[in-house]
Amino acid sequence: MTAPAPLRGPAAAIAYLLASARANGMRVNRTKLTKLLYLADLRAVEHGLPPGSGVEWRWRYYGPHSLRLKEVERDLRDAGHVEVEGTVDPFTGNCEYTIHLTDAPQTVVDAAFTRIVDSVLDDFGDWSASQLRDLTYQTPPMQEAVRHGRREVRLDLSGGAPYPDLGPGLAHLRDWAARNPLPADEPGGVDDLAEELDYLAEDRADATRRLMEE
Repeated sequence: MTAPAPLRGPAAAIAYLLASARANGMRVNRTKLTKLLYLADLRAVEHGLPPGSGVEWRWRYYGPHSLRLKEVERDLRDAGHVEVEGTVDPFTGNCEYTIHLTDAPQTVVDAAFTRIVDSVLDDFGDWSASQLRDLTYQTPPMQEAVRHGRREVRLDLSGGAPYPDLGPGLAHLRDWAARNPLPADEPGGVDDLAEELDYLAEDRADATRRLMEE
């Protein structure tokens, strides 16, 4: 029987964090997992390394979050690597989802990042989800996002201003391209294209300026 392929990318980072937390007797729910992984990425960048989670962080859901994490959790659950247990707090009525690693999947994670994950767990693994949420709001990327007052922005883990979201501008350009297809073999098509680009230069510059000012 062929051995399953090792986990890579976000799935590997999450599985490693859960395995390390389990080895240290730490209980991890969704919020706690998210904040610990964010802190690990932030610490990696502070050490001059690339973020090891492989996800994009934005300001949403009470601090830094990535919608990619829910997809990875589903994939890990479908593969039988994790179980998700929901319990309702009798005082608040809120449902807390605890994530349990059910096996020991093989992972491919950068060794430097595993050490960073372990150090983050040593420092914050016993903190509650609400304490971790409050901590992440004190980090430079989140402070910059809050200062700009722009939820959903992509966080710059180096502590700079949030990255401009180019999505709407790119969608507009794609829509224009769909409505203005290039001629296949028309003589002079390249000249027409150059003229069209020159004609739209001012509009493109204005669109770029608006995106950077948002």
